[in-house]
Amino acid sequence: MIHAKHSSIFDKNALLQLSEFCFPSYMEWKTSSSQSLDRRNLGIVSIIGAVFLLSFSDALVKNAGDHLGLGQIVFLRSAFAALVIAGSALAFSGLGRLHSIPPFWVWARSLCLTVMWLCYYAALPSMSFALVAACYYTSPMWMALLSRLLLGEPVGGLRWLAIFLALTGVVLAVNPGIGTISPVIALPLASAFLYALAAVITWSRCQDEAPLTMALNLNVTLAVTGAVSIAALAAFGPGDDKSFVLSVWPTLMLEDWLLVGILGVLLAIIATAVAQAYRLAPSPIVGVFDNAYLLFAAMWGVLFFDEVPAMREAAGMALIASGAIMMTSRDHSTSDDRRSGFISSGR
Repeated sequence: MIHAKHSSIFDKNALLQLSEFCFPSYMEWKTSSSQSLDRRNLGIVSIIGAVFLLSFSDALVKNAGDHLGLGQIVFLRSAFAALVIAGSALAFSGLGRLHSIPPFWVWARSLCLTVMWLCYYAALPSMSFALVAACYYTSPMWMALLSRLLLGEPVGGLRWLAIFLALTGVVLAVNPGIGTISPVIALPLASAFLYALAAVITWSRCQDEAPLTMALNLNVTLAVTGAVSIAALAAFGPGDDKSFVLSVWPTLMLEDWLLVGILGVLLAIIATAVAQAYRLAPSPIVGVFDNAYLLFAAMWGVLFFDEVPAMREAAGMALIASGAIMMTSRDHSTSDDRRSGFISSGR
């Protein structure tokens, strides 16, 4: 289910310490001849870790989120996450570095992801989760198309095949029903497009930005958006606390506050890891590994809800894994350091 240059609030030593803490085995790779490949692999590890935690976070929400509101979740979770990220920034950089103003592309990335979250969550009450997920996981296709159109980066026949296999696996795994099409389907499709656009912005414009900078900006944007939506619903909404989208502020118990705190910490880690992934590796490659969310979701389903995947779902997961493996193969016609089209034109 984002970033001007050299204005990062973190110095290189702080980022190195953070990277060594989060990815110790990968920070040992120092050989210059394999630097590009190492960056790509680190990006892949980052996105896999992010979707692992995201699937766990969603499992927690599935367990105890039926009495929370959309604006409430967005505001509280992102506020907690912003506090965690700001605390990490203070620990690594000190208070003075926090006064840096994020560049335009960081705000553009955050705006794309904020609207993405709202579209995705707003579709859930009106559509089956399987259909929402199938629509959302068209994002690798959008990433490949946007990378080609905006960046001029060739995707290559093998990677197009990998994307096709992954998308086929997604549809096979979630098994969306036929006859459930409605105008609301535009919401998860829009969320997929916005996520892909945010990924391309991160890869093309934000490689010099620190992951924590982008993550903090995203969560501030999300928290402000959530607060504005709550205020708007309180002033002009129907006051229906039974509606996920329209509820203003359902009453929270102590365990709910603890849950929100956990979700906030997880979101801080997830947002940082996703920003790390898309600044290190091309978005089409990261996008395919993003589909690992479905594999982890199946695992949490077995552990938490006794939901064993059917043969059709297992076959879909195998296709997703095959596509991910194919995306890791070297394509000598595509350089990970290519900067054309969208960058050179300054558009």
